[in-house]
Amino acid sequence: MQKALFLAAFFFAYTIQAITGFAGNIFAMPVGTNLLGLESSVAILNAMGFFACGLLALMNIKHVNWRELGKIVGTMLPFVLVGIWLDTVLPLHVLLRIYGVVIVAVGLKNLLSKRQKFLPEWALWVILALAGLIQGMFVSGGALLVIYAVQKIKDKQQFRTTLSMVWAILNLIYALIALSQGHFTGEVVQVVLMCVPLAVLATFIGNRLQRRISQEKFLKLTYVLLLFVGAMLLITS
Repeated sequence: MQKALFLAAFFFAYTIQAITGFAGNIFAMPVGTNLLGLESSVAILNAMGFFACGLLALMNIKHVNWRELGKIVGTMLPFVLVGIWLDTVLPLHVLLRIYGVVIVAVGLKNLLSKRQKFLPEWALWVILALAGLIQGMFVSGGALLVIYAVQKIKDKQQFRTTLSMVWAILNLIYALIALSQGHFTGEVVQVVLMCVPLAVLATFIGNRLQRRISQEKFLKLTYVLLLFVGAMLLITS
């Protein structure tokens, strides 16, 4: 029963992931943590994040913004490693709550504002570095990355495909770390294998659904998801 509930949550989460290019693991992680345990959920979702995001990126490879992909990964990755180290030496619950408040505020502001206000270039570099740091500390840097990407990648197809490629790369790194730490137990591998066909189906469904969403509605959906992500961070921190 626990596995069935997790698989249902996983399918929903990764359909959203395929539509927008982010938020899949944020939806699936709380359910997985409660049903399967933290270490197992992290290992499963990192493996499936690599698989599903990589699949979506390959399906839409012509829409990858390679320049932005190089900039994002090149900037985030060193800070991800710093964040992983900080997670082992600092108590970070208060920072996570502050981060949640900031994300909720950004989501509300962009939903309520009639005009999108652009941040200066230097601020975008700071946001990108912080996205890497938060990703390393909490595996939740996607919200800040979205704030950066919304301004730098205007086309929804480029947005979701480029972000999917970013997550495929980062999730592969996390999955390899989990593998080296022995988190891929027999039960975890079994759940991963059960998730594979669901990930394929969710990716194809999400890929088709996003074509029916206008650019304006896509942006609104993105900001609604930011609100949800921020709220989840506040609830779980």
